[in-house]
Amino acid sequence: MRTIKDRVVLVTGAASGIGQALAVQFAKEGANLVITDINKDTLMATVEQVKSLGREVLPVIADIGNRNDVERLCRVAIENHKRVDILVNNAGVALYADFADTDLSDWEWLMGVDFWGPVYALHYLVPGMIERKSGHIVNLSSWMGLLGQPSNSAYSAAKFGIMGLSEALRVELNRYNIGVTVVCPGVVQTNIFKSLKIKGFRSGVRNMPAFLGLSPERISKRIIHAVKRNRSMVITGLGRSAYALKRISPGAARIIGYGGAWAYSKFREDR
Repeated sequence: MRTIKDRVVLVTGAASGIGQALAVQFAKEGANLVITDINKDTLMATVEQVKSLGREVLPVIADIGNRNDVERLCRVAIENHKRVDILVNNAGVALYADFADTDLSDWEWLMGVDFWGPVYALHYLVPGMIERKSGHIVNLSSWMGLLGQPSNSAYSAAKFGIMGLSEALRVELNRYNIGVTVVCPGVVQTNIFKSLKIKGFRSGVRNMPAFLGLSPERISKRIIHAVKRNRSMVITGLGRSAYALKRISPGAARIIGYGGAWAYSKFREDR
């Protein structure tokens, strides 16, 4: 997809972080936006930024983990714009907990947003892309979708799932001229650590030094560059190192996990 101008772009999780930065960056490229989040107040801040750039923006409040909400979101987008050219599955939640402390309800909540949410959106929008023989899909995975990490079993499982889904779709949809890009950021300077759900650990695990992460704006520019050139994958920061190390030496890559487990053991609550 060489040009973004006048494309219709749907971005989930657009109230902050990468989603907000992507909405603004797509608007700068001349796109018209459909944006969604569960948080109305912060989503409207994104609306104002996009409007200030002279582009159309349609906000829809929706819970991406809810199938009915996603169906409504996609229906409203089609009713207003007749199509969605670029789908960005960005919305996500995170859980820091050992497997033994992770209830089935935790799994259902996290997988609902991080895995089923993208599947729902794809289900409702891909048929239209196939019919038009045009489109692009951006799925947000994580460096933990490349290298599973302790106390992140649910999150890693969801993000590995997004990786596999994206790889399969890229091959399957190629004959319809539909591109698929999967994004695996390392640490990003977003609110995800503040909103991180924690079980069995003290709140100190949220204190990830900001200097370790890239800005959402920088990552959003990388993503749009990849969309224009139909790149299969965007890996940034820690994700790049983790991916390279795992391919070279899976055993050595596991040391990262052991190191992380040791570093955060001081935050573990007494059982």
